[in-house]
Amino acid sequence: MPATNPQNFARTRAALRFSDIPTFGNVFFVNSVTGASGGGYTADGPALTLIAGQTLCTANNGDIVYVGQGHAESIIGAAGMTFSVAGVTYQGVGVGRKRPTITWTTAIGAQMIISGANITFRNMVFDFTGFDAITAAISITGADVAFEDCEFITNSATAGVVLGILTAATADRLRFERCRFLGPAINAGTTTTAQIKHEVGVDYVIKDCYFTGKMTQAVLNATGNLRGLIQSNVFVVATGTVAITMNAASTPMIVNNRFNVPSGTAPVVAAAGFVSGNAYTAAAGVTAGAALTW
Repeated sequence: MPATNPQNFARTRAALRFSDIPTFGNVFFVNSVTGASGGGYTADGPALTLIAGQTLCTANNGDIVYVGQGHAESIIGAAGMTFSVAGVTYQGVGVGRKRPTITWTTAIGAQMIISGANITFRNMVFDFTGFDAITAAISITGADVAFEDCEFITNSATAGVVLGILTAATADRLRFERCRFLGPAINAGTTTTAQIKHEVGVDYVIKDCYFTGKMTQAVLNATGNLRGLIQSNVFVVATGTVAITMNAASTPMIVNNRFNVPSGTAPVVAAAGFVSGNAYTAAAGVTAGAALTW
């Protein structure tokens, strides 16, 4: 429903303390630190959980859920958190690790599902390392899902996720911008197969992101996929011989990226892709060897 009543206008004005993002929809608040059951309508009386915030929203109304600094939740099982209300933006508040954080724990099947279309997450931390060998931490089936300015922890000293993000054929126009996928070069746990495994959905964008950690590759596309853009990212692959692996029939644009892969000579596998303006080095140090540009 439109945000036309005075109470909602007051909530919108309060929200502008946290962000300069305007909305014609309703504004709600979530914070596990200060929240309570039945809350969510004011910054001083937030809801306790993201799903409680979601239940207040109206689909495709332009609603925003502000998630407070220090907010923390855990996902402990399959479908542990499902975002199904379309058109909602979840806006994190805070800087660094003070940002809202979701942690995966307890079982390898722990998973967040994003089934609604047009859902956006901003300025949040997703920690996949609370339990080793999580199978696929985030499953995306909705179209037009976006992550902006988020951080994904895919490895720790003792744990690694198998797949960070896994998408379905319905996940058209998936978008990651200004995100960081992080992990150490060495750990005692699982080597990540892919930080993003994107399947089939067309017109995806992965732009201005940073990928590092113990992984086989950062981006994997195993099924033929037309139209996609991987642009202006930095890849530092601690293990493995490739940063991006595309299906032989896929036709992405892979442009203006920078790669450091310590072994192997082909950081991008994309037989039908359009690859231009990238630079690759396998060696550390300024004088260790010239970067290959292609």
